[in-house]
Formats: sequence, structure tokens, C-alpha cells
Amino acid sequence: MHYSIDFGYYLSKNGITTFKSNSWKEKSLRALDPQNLDALAESKVAVVMAEKKAYSVGFLEELVTILQFQEERSLIVIPIFFTNYHLNVEEISQHYLGPHEEMYPWRSPVWRKSLTKLNNIATQYSFSVDHTGISRLYRLNNIADDIWLMLLSSASSDFKGLVGMDRQMKPFHELLALGSTKEVRTIGIWGKAGVGKTTLARYTYEKISANFQTHVFLENVDNMKDKFLSEKLEGENLRNVDHEGHEITKVRCKHRKVLLIADGVDNIEQGKWIAENADWFGPGSRMVVVSQNKRLLVESGVKHVYEVESLRYDEALELFSQFAFKQPYHPPDFERLAVRAVHLAGFLPFTLKLLGSFLAGKGQEEWEATLLKLNAKHGKDIMEVWKIMEASEDKEIEEESKTKTK
Repeated sequence: MHYSIDFGYYLSKNGITTFKSNSWKEKSLRALDPQNLDALAESKVAVVMAEKKAYSVGFLEELVTILQFQEERSLIVIPIFFTNYHLNVEEISQHYLGPHEEMYPWRSPVWRKSLTKLNNIATQYSFSVDHTGISRLYRLNNIADDIWLMLLSSASSDFKGLVGMDRQMKPFHELLALGSTKEVRTIGIWGKAGVGKTTLARYTYEKISANFQTHVFLENVDNMKDKFLSEKLEGENLRNVDHEGHEITKVRCKHRKVLLIADGVDNIEQGKWIAENADWFGPGSRMVVVSQNKRLLVESGVKHVYEVESLRYDEALELFSQFAFKQPYHPPDFERLAVRAVHLAGFLPFTLKLLGSFLAGKGQEEWEATLLKLNAKHGKDIMEVWKIMEASEDKEIEEESKTKTK
């Protein structure tokens, strides 16, 4: 199982903590090691790697336990069969049970059932044997990336209801190159207003910050250098540091793996400060600059730039429905209006949320009137949506005031 070493490397470069079981070495029937049980209880994903040969009793027993955890605790199980085809029941018995079936006949039905179940869920993750080993390593790397995305999508309650984030994260994660631990890399995020640049940056910060010794998310980038030096660096009080203090801090940062995300950068000097001073930080550090201006990023010296894309139609409709109808889909009688609203919002997440929240609970006539106003303003502008909401609220307050004075 030397491929498990390669796979462990691919997982660790994504910042995923792993536990490698040695139960496959156990040749006799006995209770599972408590350490393995504890690791399973704390895990979100279990990867079962199996080659085309009979396995030990320990392997078979642990497989039974893993599948029990899958049923009872929603453990994600990913099987990797190193074979060039899926196995039928007879082949499972031949390749994986081997002599154990005769030695432990009362246990073999349970093992066979577990192996059959594992084989049934293996379609997505099995791949053909390649004698060069290249296709195996390539596929293992892809599976490690898939696991990273699974963990991202299930992690924080602060980001529940996000739509289309996994699609954005995969290419952005490649630009982050977290597995490259020797370089200090600066990455830019850009896109039009309301497209979700800050959401992507915060989501990234939430998911990867634990992999860094020091991590800072700057919302207000005015006087960025002093803020970074004074606000974080693991609780050190570096406020009001002078020039000498800055030089000392440089030396300290040299030994640290730092994550710095600067949001709302609209000044080229701010961008240049990050790009030019990236060598302050230790190997493996990542600087992320968020701006609405791609040219600013490029001229600041940021070499790796990611453009946040607008949502796809189905994603936009789902996000809008979450805010307008408090569910991921629209009622049948609101389909026409919902589709119009999504198009007028330009598939931009912030505009969709704003417009959906405003229209929530209103009748079709009010929807029609609002969408007509927005259409007259040519839509697709966050400020236009905001103006319509403010005008409506002012009107409601005025009518409420008149009612009270009668």
C-alpha cells in the first residue's frame, strides 16, 4: 500500500489532518484498536484503499466498522479499488476474502456484505491500473482535492446557503497552491461589484487560516502596514511601533507562515505594499489582495489573479429563492416573476440577496411594480435596487404616519 503514502501527501498539502490505520497488518480476529475507533469517531471522511488481492482479517473487520459509522454518523466513505474493473460477488469472495472465508465461516457473510457495499459506492473513485503509476497518482491527487471541497462545503454555519462556491473554490484553490510550502505567494481576487469577491475571500480565510501561524483579514486597508503589525501577530502588542520596531517585526515574520487577506484594495500603493513586502513572511505564506480593479492588481505586481465569475442561471435562481421564498426553489405561480428578477439582478449574488429580501412576503402585484421600476432603470445595478427599497420604505413610513394621525 505504498500509494497510501502518496495519497497522505496530497491530503496534507491541502491542510487535511489524517490518521493512517494499520489494521491491515492484523491477521487474527480480534476487537478493533480503540485508537482506530477514536480516529473514526472524530473523522468526517474515511478512505478505503484496496488492491486486487486477499486482505487481512483486520482490514475486513475495520471495513465493517467504517460502514457502520457511515450509516449511523454520516461518515463519508470513499473507496479506491486498484483494479481495472468493478468486481462482482464471486470476484469479491475470490480476491478479498480468500482463506479467511474458510477460517471464519460465521463472519464471512458480514465481510462479503461489506465488500459488496464498498464496491457499489466505488464507481466515482475507482480507476484503471497504469503500469507507469502516473494515472494512479494523478487520480489520487484529484480525489484529495475532492475531499478538500467536501470538507469545505460542510464546515461553517456562517456560510450555510452559499450557492456556487465550490465551483469558484476549485480554480482559486489551485492558484493558492497550498502544497507549495517553500514560496511566498501573492494572489489577487477581482470582479465587478456584488459578484462575491469578499464572500470568496472570507470563505477562504475561514477554511485555511488554521494552517497558518498568523492570519489576518483586513476589511479596512487604510494604513494597512501599521494595522497588520499592530492588530495580530499572535497577540503581540506592536502598536505605535517605530522604524526600528518595523525592522524587528520583519525578522520575526521571516520565521512565520502568514495568511494576509486585504479586502477592498482600491489604491495601487496598497497593492504594491503587499506585493513588494511579501518577502517579510516565512515560506508557505499567502497574501491575498481583493480589488474591483484587475489593472491595479497587475500593476502592483500580483502575478496570480483570479476573476470571480457571476452565478450561473440555476445558481442565481436558487440563491434568489432562498431570500425571496425562504427555500431553494420558487413556487410555481411565481416562476415568471422570479426568472425576471434573476435576470434583472444580473446574476450578481449581492443584488439577488438584496432584491430577494425586499420582495419576500410581497404579493405578485408588488413584485410586478418593483420589477417594472427596475427594468426602467435598466437593472443590474445594486444602487438601483437599493434606491427602490429606500423609496418603498419611505412610502411605508409615510403611510403609517398618516394612519396614526387620523
